[in-house]
Amino acid sequence: MKKLSFLLSAAIAVAVMVSGCNPLTKMVKKAGDVKYKTTPCPLEMHANKVPIDVNVTFPPKYFGKKVKLVITPALVADDNTTKEHPFKTQTVIGESFQDNYKTISYKEGGTFSFQDTIEYEADYRTSDLELRFQISTQKGKTADITKLKLCDGIITTPELVDKGVLVDTDGASTMGKMINIPITKPAVSTETQGAKIFFDMQKSNVKKGELKKEEIKNMKSSIVEAFKDPNKELKNVKFASYASPDGPMDMNAKLVKERGQNSQKAIEKMFSKSEKEKMGNPELFIAETTPDEDWDGFQKMVQASDMEDKELVLRVLSMYSDPDTREAEIKKLAAVYDKLREDILPMLRRSEIKFEFQSKARSDQELLAAVASTEESQNLPQEEFLYAASIADKSNKENLYVAYTTKYPEDLKAWNNLACEQAAKGNLTQAKTTFEKVLSTESNNAAALNNMGVIELTEGNLDAAWDYFERAENAGCQSPNLGYNKGIILIKRAKYGEAVGQFNEDSFNKALAETLSGNNEGAINTLNNMGEKEQGIFYYLKAVTAAKAENVDGVIKNLKTAISKDSELRAYAEKDIEFRNLVDNTAFRGVFE
Repeated sequence: MKKLSFLLSAAIAVAVMVSGCNPLTKMVKKAGDVKYKTTPCPLEMHANKVPIDVNVTFPPKYFGKKVKLVITPALVADDNTTKEHPFKTQTVIGESFQDNYKTISYKEGGTFSFQDTIEYEADYRTSDLELRFQISTQKGKTADITKLKLCDGIITTPELVDKGVLVDTDGASTMGKMINIPITKPAVSTETQGAKIFFDMQKSNVKKGELKKEEIKNMKSSIVEAFKDPNKELKNVKFASYASPDGPMDMNAKLVKERGQNSQKAIEKMFSKSEKEKMGNPELFIAETTPDEDWDGFQKMVQASDMEDKELVLRVLSMYSDPDTREAEIKKLAAVYDKLREDILPMLRRSEIKFEFQSKARSDQELLAAVASTEESQNLPQEEFLYAASIADKSNKENLYVAYTTKYPEDLKAWNNLACEQAAKGNLTQAKTTFEKVLSTESNNAAALNNMGVIELTEGNLDAAWDYFERAENAGCQSPNLGYNKGIILIKRAKYGEAVGQFNEDSFNKALAETLSGNNEGAINTLNNMGEKEQGIFYYLKAVTAAKAENVDGVIKNLKTAISKDSELRAYAEKDIEFRNLVDNTAFRGVFE
């Protein structure tokens, strides 16, 4: 609470001496009994505005009945200039003064409060809140009275939010957080090609006609091409041999084994010695383990057939599990068994040959080299091209995305990531056009909506940015970047408690929102959880939270670190009202020497 000491000009002093009954005289003499209070003090900047709330208490038998008091609040820059920013003029009058202002009783005194808000300007970060006074009587006598300093400086901690983004993006951006769609490295693709060799009943020799079939020839050609292609890797050639479930079990077991061996030998003989050497894998040909009798294959073929009474056969299979019993029961179905012997059983006497090859896995460096080559990039598979663009360094990334989107213009992921690169380089207009291209095709593209919001946020259009973020959320965006961006806007709107709830992980701006919302201990914990950072502003906020916790050593330690990493913070800290209680501390002053 401050008391006002009025100092009259020489002219009014003379008038007072001449007329002891002048109503201004008593007010001047007892001016020290008037009390003034401003809340908060120091002043604070929130949502880029500086509000004042001033309460004036006049004692009983003080305010002249026919007196008018005009109060002009003003911020005066503390930079050895005459720059000042006035608030609204306030007026109170005595109970007999003829006018329409707040009236103060002479007998009882009274209180008068007023509020006003101005836009924050950086020039007034170090400033004084002053009140200027003019008193006058109903008859026209006036006097200007000495100004009163009510408050010293403005706390502007909320303005750290923009620099905080730099901390939270590890120095990558001063904008909000864009959503760059991650591109995973393409999985190695595996292809399979197969052929079948059929055998006569109770035979295991490979007939020459089987090896002349087109599917066998094609398979051999594919194997040769696979081991010649530098971009392919031949994995194996597998042989699975079977016997039909008719005849003795031991004989069928022997047939399965011999059919596998003979099939493998026959296929191996199709390749020359040099071709085998080029394959370079002695374990390329693999014999798979198969049942002695192919009852599963039998059941599937019967089920898929159009033969009459197939349900009878299937019923037998479901009723009996013993192979000999099954065979005996099916043979009792004479008409049905003839059909099985003609159409089903011959197809089960076989060797199935499958060979697998996969595209050769390329390292990241190989992919980057390929995409850098005009010739190779033309033949690069789409997924590999996109992945290579995503892992390229900053100097090449945008150009590669441009090349990719030119070749594959329908891929919205690439357009989105291209726009992110454009924005990161400061080409916001170009980035906005690219994001709009995505949204013209897919209006609910969550990533592009978030990213458009970041551009609007960067340009200071908070309402437009919020609208984009809301649309991204409604489109199902689950990225923590969206919550972070909404938190930034809420800090800028001085909704600090709501902002805290938007940050899904520890960050500079989560800590900022916490301390601004009154949870300074939470802010300290958040900052400590973040470990060490490269940006000086990170340690500056740690110094601010330490000051609020009255931890002098913490203030000094973190300010020293902050200034060592960013020398510009020295001048900023010298004028920061957050440290007002330490101005007489020798160790604190030593930080700036």
